Amino acid sequence: MVKIVLISPILQHYRLTFYQKLSILDPEYDFRVFYGYKLGEDGRPSYRGKTQFKSKGFRTYKFKIFPFLLVYNRGMYKAVKDFDPDIVIIQGIAGDITYRRIISWARRKRKKVFVWACGWEPGRAKGLMLKFKNMLVKSFFHKADYFLTYSSKASKYIADMGFAEKMIETCYNGIETDTLEDKKEYYLFKAQKIRKEYEMNDFITFLYVGGLIKEKRPDLLIDAFLLLRKKYNDIKLFIIGDGPLRNEIVEKIGKVEDSNIRYLGRIINDVDAYFAASDCLVLPGVGGLALNQAMFWGKLCIVSEADGTEEDLVIDGVSGYRFKKNDLNSLIDAMERRIKENPQKLQKMSEVARDIIVKRSNVNNMVRHFSNAIEKMLSVQ
Repeated sequence: MVKIVLISPILQHYRLTFYQKLSILDPEYDFRVFYGYKLGEDGRPSYRGKTQFKSKGFRTYKFKIFPFLLVYNRGMYKAVKDFDPDIVIIQGIAGDITYRRIISWARRKRKKVFVWACGWEPGRAKGLMLKFKNMLVKSFFHKADYFLTYSSKASKYIADMGFAEKMIETCYNGIETDTLEDKKEYYLFKAQKIRKEYEMNDFITFLYVGGLIKEKRPDLLIDAFLLLRKKYNDIKLFIIGDGPLRNEIVEKIGKVEDSNIRYLGRIINDVDAYFAASDCLVLPGVGGLALNQAMFWGKLCIVSEADGTEEDLVIDGVSGYRFKKNDLNSLIDAMERRIKENPQKLQKMSEVARDIIVKRSNVNNMVRHFSNAIEKMLSVQ
């Protein structure tokens, strides 16, 4: 029996089928997911129900020291040692004290270690603090035997640290498309009801889905939309999500008294109906999988710098539109391009966008890459 533990900062609802499919790869694998959980609201919803795979949660504690956020997961380190896995798959979060202890233990015990890396950095550290942070990241990554990355940009990030390409596998972060295909007609039916309820048929509707946190810049999107409203009457904006900025966003929308912009709260169940009902997803700041969801439904996306996956997903003028990070005028220009786009080109771009998700950036493809990596590591033991 090969024991495998995958360690994640939280148990995301959108990862459940991915973990389930990994857990049934081989009857000789004892696969488990260890994850952190939080008590407060930070804009990132986590799943707390039962799972179809072996899993265990550990309370997360966070401490801020200068620009750094240190994380500790109570009891996780001991649980990993007690399980004594042959393979550790751990997310590349060098600021998690528990993760650092686990990866050091795995190295000493000669376990196989995969670092699952996004390659995205929040950019809070500057100068000497940034050099110190980079040193910590490199010391963490150098304990890995292999890297599984979210995107081609993340793979380049790892390679630029000096790691050989043969140690890196680009997995293309993705969503569960099997369920969406099975429920496609259901979501399209619900989408039509949403379009009727919110009178969307004669409008171009922009959509935001994500946490209401500073880094995601929902405020920038609202500012851009309100300026466009001075020029266009046939546009709408729907905002879906929750988080620390909720009150600020609700107040900002309330002050303009414009029925063409609506805050719909947090929606998890059947949120795909809103993707299917809208015309264009806008990701004004960081983020990621919302792009995949929108593109599955053939919707074009507008994005600047998100989590690195946008480089593989949103190709300017081909599968969506790009704008300069934190640049209001650039975002307005990108939204206006969507408003003015030729219908024939829109159809072609829509097909390209959906194709990228169906053929590459999905859970089944991620599972294949993870499976290949596991088999590769086991073959060299």
